Amino acid sequence: MRSAIFLTTVIFSFLSNRGYTQGCSDAGFCTIGNLGQQSDASAAKQKISILLPFGLGDEDVLVFNPAIQYDNQLSKTWAVQAKITASYANGNLGNAGGPGDIFLSGTYFFPSQKNRWQVSATVGTKLPLNESHLKEKGLSLPMQYQSSLGTFDLVTGIAFTNKKWQLAAGWQQPLSGTNGNQFLPVYWAGNSDASRYIPSNDFKRKAELLFRSLYKYKPNQRFSFNGGLLGIFHLGKDTYIDANLSNKPIAISGSEGLTLNATLAGWYNISKKLQLGLQAGVPIVVRDKRPDGLTRSFVVSPEVSWNF
Repeated sequence: MRSAIFLTTVIFSFLSNRGYTQGCSDAGFCTIGNLGQQSDASAAKQKISILLPFGLGDEDVLVFNPAIQYDNQLSKTWAVQAKITASYANGNLGNAGGPGDIFLSGTYFFPSQKNRWQVSATVGTKLPLNESHLKEKGLSLPMQYQSSLGTFDLVTGIAFTNKKWQLAAGWQQPLSGTNGNQFLPVYWAGNSDASRYIPSNDFKRKAELLFRSLYKYKPNQRFSFNGGLLGIFHLGKDTYIDANLSNKPIAISGSEGLTLNATLAGWYNISKKLQLGLQAGVPIVVRDKRPDGLTRSFVVSPEVSWNF
């Protein structure tokens, strides 16, 4: 009980810091395969999880990103994961909701000796369920409201874990070029709120690198916690096209660079088959502009998992 009270207190202390963190629950980069924060659950071969992340984005857009995830430890050396997401967003330009993405990944665990570092490698993909073109009253909404980034992505990663630490690095590369978003503030004539959002017509996102370092703590058989740092480095300037100015891509200055978050997570094993979890994060360093719509002033992600 003391562990639960401590976890709740620390997470709400995180949330009281009203900064901006990159919402990895949207892109999936931070949670796929061995790149995600791992619970110290019972050694179940299969697991189904319901994920319920929500947060507050740019211009106070409320975003809810539910997901269903399936994990299968096929053998000592192979594991697979599948996840499907959705989204609902509500803000000063309206509201929108729809299916998000499908994530598929496979992880290979290299042979290791007991009590030594376990090395694993993940390869996966993100498949969009829409072109990032959700609308309000016939007008394309900015990326903050979209349920998908609208691109096919390749994700790879490597992780080193032991009983106390998890170190991971990953790479996410969009493969399909521009998405189908058509938001330009000029299309929202007479709406001053629209001018506060970054243009994203024919939005093209650059690749990202991920670095994660976290410390794991397990006070007893029911509770497990971890906390650490999550860095995401955007490898270039994102672009959009404004045909009123030019048909050439326009680079968004400040969209490149580092986002660094502090993360905290905790899980409670109700039984061998049922587990509850909660994750949160706060920003330390942010990019000047984040046109992908993943900015969050807070993120909370409750989850429930069934092991079988």
